[in-house]
Amino acid sequence: MSDKVTISILGCGWLGFPLATSLIAEGFHVRATTTTPAKLAVFEQTGIDPYLVQFSSHGERPDLKNLFAADILIIAVPPGRRDPAGFENYREMIKQVCSCLPGSRVSRIIYISSTAVYSDNNSIVDDYTDVAPESESGKLIVEAEALLRQQNISLAVLRLSGLIGPGRMPGKFFAGKSEIPGGLAPVNLIHLDDVIAIIRYFVLNPKTAGVYNACAPSHPDRASFYTLAARKEGLPLPQFILEKEKWKIIASHRLKAETGYIFKVPSLMNWLNSLREDR
Repeated sequence: MSDKVTISILGCGWLGFPLATSLIAEGFHVRATTTTPAKLAVFEQTGIDPYLVQFSSHGERPDLKNLFAADILIIAVPPGRRDPAGFENYREMIKQVCSCLPGSRVSRIIYISSTAVYSDNNSIVDDYTDVAPESESGKLIVEAEALLRQQNISLAVLRLSGLIGPGRMPGKFFAGKSEIPGGLAPVNLIHLDDVIAIIRYFVLNPKTAGVYNACAPSHPDRASFYTLAARKEGLPLPQFILEKEKWKIIASHRLKAETGYIFKVPSLMNWLNSLREDR
């Protein structure tokens, strides 16, 4: 790919950092943000053009001029649920992004969204299902999608299911807990390798626009999946209530139909079984 194409990644953490290194390997010039000063040197060593950026509804607005001197902007920042001001800061981030777009070089946005925008409606939901978020973070993401959609720019919204992979192994999610509801409910997860490959496809194919769900095509029940995951990691096994009251199955119909994408981790149980057991 031409080295003249510049990609800016807003949020270079668990997903953004391996995504950045993957894009650099493709020949792109990558700029990326972090909120951690110590990461600046690490970014530079891997070929990322780093920027220290923090958004706050009460603080000084960051200078985003250089970040917006890019052809593609990828927004890969999850709402900050651990920070009491996280949601307001996220809302401020989206507002500032929208205010910086007019007159900038950015011609495309890839927004990393979440399937939390759908309700647990006891059915299969696809890319065309109406959003009905039940969590505060889901509601905030719907708000962000709407603001970005109002901008006069090509927008691809990638709604990801739960993320798994190195540094985010599922065995820890419920290890040692008991009386966990929804033991028979289907899981909706996607591996990091698939997320990076799908975003890469979006980058290389500029006609991709609109909403795309991204979820592994297998949906084992929670009890089976998370019990095996804990066992593989040598952790205390969780105890689930074997019921199925509120659930959904995320379908990636549009991704499959329009791109022909073949998942690298299609079977979640096979992926778990391939892992070495820690004892």
